[in-house]
Amino acid sequence: MLEMKSRETSQPRFKESSSIQHQLCIKTVSIHSYSQLDDLKENLLGKDPIILIAKISPIVSKDPKAPTKLVNKIYPTYVENNYSLFRLGDERIMVIPNSVRVEEFKNAK
Repeated sequence: MLEMKSRETSQPRFKESSSIQHQLCIKTVSIHSYSQLDDLKENLLGKDPIILIAKISPIVSKDPKAPTKLVNKIYPTYVENNYSLFRLGDERIMVIPNSVRVEEFKNAK
């Protein structure tokens, strides 16, 4: 049996029809070097929110401590801009706007 967990945000789940609608984009990227972090941070400066899924296994193969370093380097920028950062195992990280509801499915014990 699956148990569902969710993270609610402080922002409204549905916006009123009179509010400006923003397009939500999904972007995927593979991180091969730390020099790519500036590009990831600049994705936040766009007017439309994004969901970013980054494959970090290429850089992890060169530096086993890369997952922790990556998260520590980009976390403050994303939090300041109302995004949440998640690690998806050892191979990926995901960055999503706080306005997006996240649900996690786990096997019930």
